[in-house]
Amino acid sequence: KGLGLIQCLARLIKEDSFASLFGGIFAMLSKQVPYTIGKQVSFDVVATFLYGIMANTDLKATDLKWFVSLLSAFVASIFACITSQPGDMILTETYKSSSGAGFFAVINDIYKTKGGASGFFTGVGARIIHVSSIITSQLVIYDIVKQALGLPATGSH
Repeated sequence: KGLGLIQCLARLIKEDSFASLFGGIFAMLSKQVPYTIGKQVSFDVVATFLYGIMANTDLKATDLKWFVSLLSAFVASIFACITSQPGDMILTETYKSSSGAGFFAVINDIYKTKGGASGFFTGVGARIIHVSSIITSQLVIYDIVKQALGLPATGSH
């Protein structure tokens, strides 16, 4: 019979420490904060920019709202991938390492062994290809749901 959540947490705290529950929090935040900010802010900024361009033309914003949503989501997905790649490298190396190195030790190790600052962007091309379709889909669905609930399309107000 397996242990329940409470028993597992108690055992983990007893064997390692309470702090071990939060061992990778800084690595996780170094990825998730830039990712979320990059995704949400750039989606809104790009959509607002595109609607601003359309305001100066004969095009109606309502006719192209799906195009604006899709293009804005795609640009936001690329921006989110690039801004969060260093944090993703830190997170990957944190959990790949069995040494238990701290946050700054992992950063130092990446810098020294992966070619300096550019080492933090190792694999960014593959990440853009893989993750951008997921992010684009998420943001387009987000915009569709907003509009279905009677809220304005992102960037249109």
